[in-house]
Amino acid sequence: IEYSKSRCMEVAETLENALILNGDGTDLNLLREEGIENMDVVISVTDSDEKNLLCALLGKQLGAKKVIARADRSDYLPLFEMVGIDLAVSPREATVSEVLKLTMGRGIQTLTTFEGEKAEIIEYTVSQGSKIVGKPLNKVKFPKGALINMVVRGRDTIVPRGDFIIENQDRVVIFSMASAMSEIEKFFR
Repeated sequence: IEYSKSRCMEVAETLENALILNGDGTDLNLLREEGIENMDVVISVTDSDEKNLLCALLGKQLGAKKVIARADRSDYLPLFEMVGIDLAVSPREATVSEVLKLTMGRGIQTLTTFEGEKAEIIEYTVSQGSKIVGKPLNKVKFPKGALINMVVRGRDTIVPRGDFIIENQDRVVIFSMASAMSEIEKFFR
């Protein structure tokens, strides 16, 4: 649902398999008329966090299966999730994550930031030349403020103990304070 007619036309050309409606996303009559309860996903991405929240809440309340909302203020993200929004997306945090992935090296798969970028969850795919390969974790001098929480090896998901040995192509999930990130990267080169 888009208020601007010209923007509706633009979006409709780009998203050929999506239903694009011209109107106000907070208009209950419009939402009911269009059968929002039968929608698989309702996505609210206006330039107003408050309007996005209201649109998403209305969508959820009226029976949409999933609701996604844009939140420019990252401090609103927990609120969106607390009230039942299935996914709240911050363009700024998504951009920061992508930039960090590009600048931190090839092995990084995913990166999520928390608490205003003070803490992060990172997933690395371990390559043969990595300093961490073949060593028990209790022998690896990992930086303070970082912890390997999980390893995915093939189809197995493992919560590693100190005697666990990292192998080539393991996917390693690490919780880290931002201050330890540059040190962690060195283990995966």
